[in-house]
Amino acid sequence: MRVTSIALYSDTTEEPITFGLGDADRSTQYVVRAITGLDAEEIIPKFYASGLETGPKYYDFGLKPRDIVMRIVLEPRFQVNESIADARDELYRLISPSRTGLITIQFLSGGTTVAHAKGHVVKFEAVHFAAKPEVQLTIRCDDPMLKAINPVLLGPGELSQSNPVIIPDSISTAPHGFHMHVVFTQSSLTFTIQDKNADPEWLFQLVPNGGFLVGDELHISSDFAENHLYIDRGGSIIHLVDRLQPGSVWPIVFPGANYFYILEVSDGVFLFDWIDFEYYPAYWGV
Repeated sequence: MRVTSIALYSDTTEEPITFGLGDADRSTQYVVRAITGLDAEEIIPKFYASGLETGPKYYDFGLKPRDIVMRIVLEPRFQVNESIADARDELYRLISPSRTGLITIQFLSGGTTVAHAKGHVVKFEAVHFAAKPEVQLTIRCDDPMLKAINPVLLGPGELSQSNPVIIPDSISTAPHGFHMHVVFTQSSLTFTIQDKNADPEWLFQLVPNGGFLVGDELHISSDFAENHLYIDRGGSIIHLVDRLQPGSVWPIVFPGANYFYILEVSDGVFLFDWIDFEYYPAYWGV
């Protein structure tokens, strides 16, 4: 992935502060001299279950919170009487316009945003004894994955109505969650996603009180920090997290082709219709 510039947004401002990289032109107000934290520091396997014969199973991989550290050269616009202090104060203002202090870092290739991450500024330091005035900004990202800015959206015509459901991802370099939305066309006591038709190594099963009724809209999100499960039944929301069966594993999408098997079928056809399936491509680093 080629990155030519970086932009920072606060959660309440529409105009970003743009940072050039080492080859930035002379009109650039801020130039990133060095940056760390863009690569995966440590990829951690998450342990889900252990079988007597098969041993431990690992189905997901994650990262520790990511610290992105930017060493920034200040290039004041002297032609408009901007001082070094003015340029530095503009960066200070970026991190204090709201109570959340949330910052979005966007990585651009030309004029296109290829990935972004969200975090909070935890350090703002002046770099002394440098040839040019510099500051060092540290942004901690509790959700450490770098994600695309635009989602991949699969509609009903792109999703199989019988097993297996194949979800392609030729963009990502890292696993990630997804959002799916279906509407039931027949009643069902359960909803189950698993990795194989028989003898699955993992499964994800919902058993709501009274089951699913015709017209129920099921929403599932397995995105980091955004996990949710609920039914929209004629405008009434019924949350289902407490109806997720013990031993269930949240399904995720890996780079490449993903095969999901859903048990709720009649004559080989699902008991529901797809509304959409959406995910944001994810990257270990840039």
